[in-house]
Amino acid sequence: MKSTFKKVTESLVASLMTHEEQYIQPLEKCIEVSAEAVERRSCIFVCGNGGSAATASHIANDLLCHLKNWNRESYRILALTDNVSAITSLTNDYGPEEMFSRQLSAFGQKGDILWAFSTSGNSKNCVKAFEKAGELGITTVGITGRSGGRMKELADIWIPVDSDEVTRVEELHMIYAHILAENIEAIVSPMEE
Repeated sequence: MKSTFKKVTESLVASLMTHEEQYIQPLEKCIEVSAEAVERRSCIFVCGNGGSAATASHIANDLLCHLKNWNRESYRILALTDNVSAITSLTNDYGPEEMFSRQLSAFGQKGDILWAFSTSGNSKNCVKAFEKAGELGITTVGITGRSGGRMKELADIWIPVDSDEVTRVEELHMIYAHILAENIEAIVSPMEE
């Protein structure tokens, strides 16, 4: 147990501490454009599959409710992963590749933001969502593993994790998500001193 814990911890720290230049600047850019979107009451959409869907749902909840500032207004954020009846009907009628892009067609507007979490960067439904977002004037943020896949090419902002090991990527995505959310909240709704 101790050796596994140590190995996992060392792997996470190594991924965070090496190649900082790859993710610090895009994280800062994502914070900037997302905070601006929140301030103008645009919507942040989030999506992903499997563990990445759980990350999307978790961070949407944090931004809707609060992180540190319990007295702030809720932000306009929607996890495209959370409406089970919509997801199942869209998947049944149009295929799984369309389940996020069709929701964006219904709810998305120019000036909104789409964050997509994908360990590979090749999730077909996230790629389709990026394509739809491009048509709608929605800024895309791809949060992926090291290689970035197709999402790297399509993203307005690409935030990589320095790993392609699925479990490490998912863990680091949650860290990134909390960094994004905490900083957005600090900019938009600073705590009173």
